[in-house]
Amino acid sequence: MTLCRRRKCHRRFVLTESVANRSRFILKIAAIAAWLWTRCRLADELLPSMANNIKDCGRLDDLTRFVTECGRAENFGELHGTIDAAAREFGFRWFTLLHNVDLRRGGEETLFLTTYPSPWLEEVLEERHYLEDPIHAACARTPSGLAWDRIGEVLDLTPRQRSILERARDHDLASGYSLPIRTPGEPEAIFTAARSVDEPLSAEEILTARLLGSVAYDRARELLGDAAKTLAHVPLSPRQVECIALVAQGKSDWEIGQILGLSRDTVHEYVESARRRYLAR
Repeated sequence: MTLCRRRKCHRRFVLTESVANRSRFILKIAAIAAWLWTRCRLADELLPSMANNIKDCGRLDDLTRFVTECGRAENFGELHGTIDAAAREFGFRWFTLLHNVDLRRGGEETLFLTTYPSPWLEEVLEERHYLEDPIHAACARTPSGLAWDRIGEVLDLTPRQRSILERARDHDLASGYSLPIRTPGEPEAIFTAARSVDEPLSAEEILTARLLGSVAYDRARELLGDAAKTLAHVPLSPRQVECIALVAQGKSDWEIGQILGLSRDTVHEYVESARRRYLAR
């Protein structure tokens, strides 16, 4: 009996130890599986980030090359080609860099570089869209520019301004970013990078557009030389003179708009543009 009991106890011990070993084995397998799953998950999270970093490094190189090529531009023709090539490389179809003055009255020293479609430029001048350009009006209210899909957040768009945006889309100017550039003693300039795809710009695209505009304008001012300073004395447009005269009479932007048949935002843009041009406070 004693021997049998010992054998049974030994058998139970062996079975218990076997179960324990099997449990430890299963736990090890589970731990290895969890480790592998964690590594795979980390890889899924890190690889895209690493790819983006590599992409960012390439983008930085491209921007650095753009700065160098702008510095080498000896005239506005070369600068135009450099900006156009860079804009396309970064996913934009169109660009414009201009002084915010009456395009019909600007002289040879007025900055006006663009790849906008010719039919659209003709329509802008013939229909005088620039008098109520919603993009310029929105830029007058922003310190650092804005994407076109946010114009409605800045302005209470008039029917005419909505129509202008729709007409721009008809000419493949569907989305973009506009950067106002203000230099004391000089007329305000605006740089715009646009594309035909009607989708909001990414943060990376907005930053790229801002860098392109800043670098391009700096080189344009260098090419203008002393002429850039004389542009500060470009006379006000008739509409601006009318607005300023009514402001002197104590009229509000809304009242001036009612008198002249303009939107309040357009009046605000005219007055602010004149104030900046002559450094009035």
